[in-house]
Amino acid sequence: MAESTIVKVRRDGQIQFVDGSGSPKTYTVAYENGNVSFDAGAKADRIVIRDRGVITGSRRGDDPVITITFDVHMRSLTTSAGTDLTICDVMDNTGNVATIPWVKASAANEEWNLNLKFTIENTDHGGGADYVATFAACIFTWSFSEGDPNSISVNAECMGGYTVTGPT
Repeated sequence: MAESTIVKVRRDGQIQFVDGSGSPKTYTVAYENGNVSFDAGAKADRIVIRDRGVITGSRRGDDPVITITFDVHMRSLTTSAGTDLTICDVMDNTGNVATIPWVKASAANEEWNLNLKFTIENTDHGGGADYVATFAACIFTWSFSEGDPNSISVNAECMGGYTVTGPT
């Protein structure tokens, strides 16, 4: 398929948290601003090799930690009602997330982590597969801001890399 001629907009996007169980549990983010941002093009650090100050080559160094950010309108901080979930509980493994229970995406990381799936609907004529960026083993932090409306700013550090799929 040739590159699309239809520009994608924030109405086409969706964010999901995905746990690491065999039959993954998901939480779809609602009431978000449509401002997902990530730097997936970051390259590994470069180790410059020099011979008496003259560059003779380079080697790959440490892999970068990919960061993802987005904002949502605050609705609830936590809940223990039924099987209800809140975005904060999903990110922190608290409330019902801890009692259902959800499973870490990667046991290799000590911190609570989940996969983050960002889908952009394929709005091209004829449809087909959506564009999906999946970030593995993300560790989340968040901050609260009061306003009209109150908001929660989410930051994720991706420890397991990412994959991107789309129409063929």
